[in-house]
Amino acid sequence: MPVSPSYTENLSAGVAAHYQEAERRLLLLIAGYLKKDMDAPDWAELKLLQVQLLQAQARGLLDRTGRQVAAELALTLSKAANRGTAVAMADLAELIRQGLVVPPALPAVEALVGETIRATVGTHPHILRQTLDTYRAVVASTSPQVLLGTQTRLQAAQSALDAFANRGISGFIDQAGRNWALESYAEMATRTATSKAVTSAYRDQMVAAGEDLVIVSDAPQECELCEPWEGKILSLTGAPRIDDIEVEATLDEAEDEGLFHPNCRHSIALYQPGVTEVPTDTADPEGDRARQELRRLERGVRQWKRRSAAALDDNAKAAADAKVRDWQARIRKHVDETPAKRQPQRERLGAL
Repeated sequence: MPVSPSYTENLSAGVAAHYQEAERRLLLLIAGYLKKDMDAPDWAELKLLQVQLLQAQARGLLDRTGRQVAAELALTLSKAANRGTAVAMADLAELIRQGLVVPPALPAVEALVGETIRATVGTHPHILRQTLDTYRAVVASTSPQVLLGTQTRLQAAQSALDAFANRGISGFIDQAGRNWALESYAEMATRTATSKAVTSAYRDQMVAAGEDLVIVSDAPQECELCEPWEGKILSLTGAPRIDDIEVEATLDEAEDEGLFHPNCRHSIALYQPGVTEVPTDTADPEGDRARQELRRLERGVRQWKRRSAAALDDNAKAAADAKVRDWQARIRKHVDETPAKRQPQRERLGAL
């Protein structure tokens, strides 16, 4: 029975949902402050005086999100470790029945929980700073347009806020300089942690039972990063071989080269010589392209949902909501015409 990070996909959804809702509420908070007293002659001065109020509310929102995420992650990673152990026990069932294996205790997940909480909640000061910087930037960019007569104050503020909503609130900039959207980073960090929890628990049980070899599954719509590992036999411990089984690498080495990257759908299972069937001809480039296009369309839906949350009047909200429906129609057409599978949770933005 294979163990896969995909077993934990539903577990990461809870953490991502907290950040989706936080982003939606932050956008609503900014929009609410901006549209109040829109016709006042001293609007810009009033808005800047309200920065501290905005800061206090945004910090309170992020503090609540942090507490929710910490509790969610502790439960999520414990569940992932339990699932990895359960799959290992199923693979070792016959040995257990023969009394050859004593199931060891569950691996500790406390360190992994703490590491993941720091990786997610640690982005909150950056998020708060970005929220306030965006608010100030919208106020500052609005006055010149009004003075030049090119836009009304409402139009200028909406244009500036739309540009921010298009990008989304970023939660993290990685070492390659890539700016991760808030919910994407939260989902990535959680999936990475749950993947580590489930595979580590599986590995611990196998090694305790004296088993060293696993095989990587064939997964549809695989990416170029992990496709080379399909059907390969891996060692859990790196122990020297005394037989003629061709071992490609250790599991750690395969993971370092890209196997089980965030959103990877591959699995590993106990390899039994002469029993386990090795998959061949596994490449699926068309499926990968279809999946990547679906991700692009999902980002489009979320972008227009952010625009809807940032709308300063009913007309702007109606226009954004129409765009949401248009992009969702594109998704329906895409999944009808390709092997890509729709995942509605990836199109959500909080409770919107």
